[in-house]
Amino acid sequence: MRTLTSILYGLILCALFILAVKLNAPNVPDDMALIPAGDGVDAFYMDMYEVTNAQYRKFIDANPQWQKGKALTSIVSDGYLSGWKGNMYPKGKANHPVVNISWFAAKAYAEWAGKELPTEAQWEKAARGSLEGKKYPWGNAKPRKRANYNRYTPRTSFKNPPTKAVGSYAPNEYGLYDMAGNVEEWCLERLDVDDIHGRYHRMRGGSWFSGATAIQIAERSQHPVNDSMGTLGFRCVLPKTETMTTEVAIDVAAWLSDEMCGQFDRAFYSVSKGYTALANLDAKLADIVMYNTGYPRTFEKELIRVLREVGPEGIEDMPYGEPTIYHDLILRLWRLYLEVHFKHSNENIFQKLRYFKARVTENIDDVILSDGC
Repeated sequence: MRTLTSILYGLILCALFILAVKLNAPNVPDDMALIPAGDGVDAFYMDMYEVTNAQYRKFIDANPQWQKGKALTSIVSDGYLSGWKGNMYPKGKANHPVVNISWFAAKAYAEWAGKELPTEAQWEKAARGSLEGKKYPWGNAKPRKRANYNRYTPRTSFKNPPTKAVGSYAPNEYGLYDMAGNVEEWCLERLDVDDIHGRYHRMRGGSWFSGATAIQIAERSQHPVNDSMGTLGFRCVLPKTETMTTEVAIDVAAWLSDEMCGQFDRAFYSVSKGYTALANLDAKLADIVMYNTGYPRTFEKELIRVLREVGPEGIEDMPYGEPTIYHDLILRLWRLYLEVHFKHSNENIFQKLRYFKARVTENIDDVILSDGC
């Protein structure tokens, strides 16, 4: 009897110990791994796997504005989801990483999932673990059968590339898969805020296309923010501490208005030099607006109408006919409207204009008094 009592007592202590461990263990989100603090990076969670086609399908089902054929080419490129047929990913590739995704689309997915794209520091910390100075997530041994890399041949399709299902290779010490090879992964940071050739963001990890050197942890590359490739995907992080990053709706609106500003300037310059006939200028400007916003240029009348409703006395007398003044002003209105358009994409046009009216009212001084676009 004494032996049985001792056994029961021991079982109770074991159960209490296990319960205490569970209660004190971090509550790690599903399919994410806890990356401890270190190397100047706070602790955070990272997706164990690259975002898959099936996961991205759920995102576009919930957010039709990001579906193939509906997303603005100006922010996703002509190659967006090029291997998909409508809203269906390639057959048999549900658990393969989604590719042909621009940075804007990846950022939008991350926000929808309640997450974020990783910074370069977070990505490298997660990939390297405690292997300081090592080449790969597993050490210095050659990749061989440890990663999906060096798969390009002249017959390779970038629309339906030779990716592998996520988790096909052994994970690193944090339980993360494919931190080397399979697809390169978008990072949060811009390459250079003053890059005269456009806006680029960092990518890490190498891909199925890369050679053994290019999938090393320390390797870095970059790509235009609004473009996509069959070698490029992403995964997300969830910081344990609150972060302050720009919402994708505000970021896209600012980027598009800056793009239109440059394109308008080039159109005016072309006319001033005689390269483009003045009679063709309006058609050129209409093309710029449609490409960057998805709206006909006639919609600008609605933006001006709202401005006249909420603007100060005398706003109706502004010289809208003077090209430079008019286009500087209209681009600032487009920026506010596009913020609303992307943030409230499921609302109808009338509700969007109500939100836009509120945004103009809040920012009327910036709209009227700002210098240039």
